[in-house]
Amino acid sequence: MGRGKTKDRTARWAQIEHLLYQNRKGLKIKEIAHICNVSVRQIYRDLDDLQSKLGLPIWEERSTRGIDEDYFLPPIRFSLPEALNIFLAARLMLNYAHRYDPNVASTFMKLNSIVPPILREQIQKTMDWMQTQPRDEQYLRTLATLTEAWVSRHQVKIAYQSLSAEKAVERIIEPYFIEPAAAGHSSYVFAYCYRTNSLTTFKIERIKAIEATSESYTIPPDFDANEFLGSSWGIVVEGEVRTIKLRFDPEIARIMEETIWHPSQVLEKQHDGSVIMTLMVTDTIELQSWILGWAEKVEVLEPDELRREVIKSAKAMLKVYKE
Repeated sequence: MGRGKTKDRTARWAQIEHLLYQNRKGLKIKEIAHICNVSVRQIYRDLDDLQSKLGLPIWEERSTRGIDEDYFLPPIRFSLPEALNIFLAARLMLNYAHRYDPNVASTFMKLNSIVPPILREQIQKTMDWMQTQPRDEQYLRTLATLTEAWVSRHQVKIAYQSLSAEKAVERIIEPYFIEPAAAGHSSYVFAYCYRTNSLTTFKIERIKAIEATSESYTIPPDFDANEFLGSSWGIVVEGEVRTIKLRFDPEIARIMEETIWHPSQVLEKQHDGSVIMTLMVTDTIELQSWILGWAEKVEVLEPDELRREVIKSAKAMLKVYKE
């Protein structure tokens, strides 16, 4: 760990937790203050906050502090490929969100103690970079409350403002699953909504207020998030599953062939070097946006309705750029 001052309070809490985790026999207050480059008084305040706000079971013996051994899961040894997978997963989380998350920071800190020096250096650089990212306290609180409700199976009351709504509407929901979406740089919760009496997708960033309740619930045993999302192109699941056929220009045919864009895709190489991709997915705005992103390098062959929608969008774009 570096000796630079950790200005962010939550990041410093994660650092202190990690230090106590690494030193099972405890650390003196002065040692913690020296490593975090803050005053002894500040460390006392941080330790109090870790106990009162995060429920961390800290023991004390004169000027030494430590964490109860029963608090953490048993240590796990990772091979280098396994450690790299965790590192890449955390990097993906950072790059999709572009915001500071103290829980991701804590994950990196713990990972940093078990990996080889070369990877440790890269993790430290990632942690330093993460410190420069903006914070969203409301989002972090919302995600924490949702996670707790999901794990403990308790309903939550939310104020949710959909994209087309002028103001937030109160709803009671039962979280079934939380899913990140790289394309939209957002996270979503699939939940049963008592307002719509159906399983609904909520963008977490649109939840303006949230409150846990004491009402418990049960997730149907036949619910499987993988099956729920299986026919979607992204996060939107509404709509009929259809056969989609796209022809990609020879110039980008290799990109199509070397990437699995969707589990249902079937590729057929053509004599002219182009590739025809067949998909079994719902026709959503997310799919249309992806198609339009390839501009003139792709042509919609089927269905006719999707072809017309893409033509309509292309004409609208032309009007925007018309001199």
